[in-house]
Amino acid sequence: MWISDIHGHLSPAAALEYFDLWCHLQVIVLSQEPDTISWRWTENGTYSASSCYNALFTGSTSSKHWRLIWKSGAPLSVKFFLYLASVNRCWTTDRLERRGLPHEPACVLCSQHDEALHHLLIGCVFSCIIWHGILSWCCPEIPVPDGTLDFLRWLSSALDTIAMEKRRGLSTIAALTAWSLWRHRNAVIFDKIAPSSASLLMVIKDDARSWAYAGAKGLSNIILVV
Repeated sequence: MWISDIHGHLSPAAALEYFDLWCHLQVIVLSQEPDTISWRWTENGTYSASSCYNALFTGSTSSKHWRLIWKSGAPLSVKFFLYLASVNRCWTTDRLERRGLPHEPACVLCSQHDEALHHLLIGCVFSCIIWHGILSWCCPEIPVPDGTLDFLRWLSSALDTIAMEKRRGLSTIAALTAWSLWRHRNAVIFDKIAPSSASLLMVIKDDARSWAYAGAKGLSNIILVV
C-alpha cells in the first residue's frame, strides 16, 4: 500500500501511525550480517534470571524503614497502611487541604492542632494517651514517644533498646496501635463517634490477643495471652 492510498483504507489515527512507522523505516540500512539477540540488562548482552528480576525494580523506590514495615507480625493490610504512612500518602487534613478537598478544620481526636500524619500517629495528646496505655501494658521499659521523631524513626530507636526476643513483638504491637489510631480517627469522622481513649485501648489489647492466638510471631513474648 502506497502512502497516497492509505487515507481511504485506514482511520486517521491508524494512518498517522502508519506514516510514523514508514518514516522510521526509511533510515534503517540492512546488512548481510545475521540478526542477533542482545539482552540490554547485562553488560555482555546475555540473559540471566537475576538480571531480569533486577530489571523489574528499575526506577522503583523503597521505604527507608521497609524492614520495620514488612517484617512485623501484623496482617498484610496493616503493613500496607504503614507503607502508605512511610511515604506520607494517607489522606490526613493537611493533604486534603493542599488539594482543595473537604476536610475537618482541626484534628478530630484532640481538637487542638491541625491534623498531619505525624501529629495523628505520635504527636497528638490523644495518641500519647494511647501509647502510654499500650507501652505500660506490654513494654514498660520503652518511653512514650514525645513527638520529636516520626513514628518509624521512634520505633527503630525503641527496638534498639530492648532485648532481641521482644523486638518483633514490639514492632507488631506498634503497627497495631498506629493502624488502630488511624481507624479510630476515621470512625470519628465518618461514623460520627466520640473519641474515646478507654474504648480504643480495649480494642487494641483485644486485637493484640487475637493476633497472638492467630500466630502473630513475637506478640506472646510481650503480652499475656489469656
